[in-house]
Amino acid sequence: MSHSHIVAVVDTETTGLYPGRDQLVEIAIMLLEVARDTGALVRVLDRYQALEDPGRPIPPEATAIHGITDAMVKGLRIDRERVAALLTRAELVVAHNSGFDKGFVRQVLPGADALCWGCSCRGIPWRALHPGLENAKLQHLARALAVAGGTAHRAMGDVETTVNLLLLPDAQGHAHLRHLLLRKLPEPGGVEA
Repeated sequence: MSHSHIVAVVDTETTGLYPGRDQLVEIAIMLLEVARDTGALVRVLDRYQALEDPGRPIPPEATAIHGITDAMVKGLRIDRERVAALLTRAELVVAHNSGFDKGFVRQVLPGADALCWGCSCRGIPWRALHPGLENAKLQHLARALAVAGGTAHRAMGDVETTVNLLLLPDAQGHAHLRHLLLRKLPEPGGVEA
């Protein structure tokens, strides 16, 4: 029986808010091995970040958020096979707003819905664990909990911030990630939290 889980943390940057009409322009994935009992990091297994040309101009309001320009993505493509290899290796795929990210991951991995997804924004009781938090937005959590963050609103930067928040110990000394692991990957014969 394995004493660890494989978890992928993913983030996307896009041309807009709606995966049915907007396009993915950047993806980042970090593949982690974490301890089954505590959620603590065992090791980083892999990481991948890539830009994608959406085939049309990136709206200025999207560039204003993530800073990705048409010139930065010109002619670039996300490696679909690499994305599939990383995400299908994971027992749990975590995004800070998984409902949003899953829709855009589907553009490069049509089987994304079949993966086991966890939301680090809504799936961890941040405000119960840390009274006084105003909300569970990524940058707010990072500031309020004094967690090192990557470049905000760039895919790998947000993945790094999410990973740092997930690995932050709670009052019991377990990584916050453990809350998602218990909900999404309950032990056989165990009780779901």
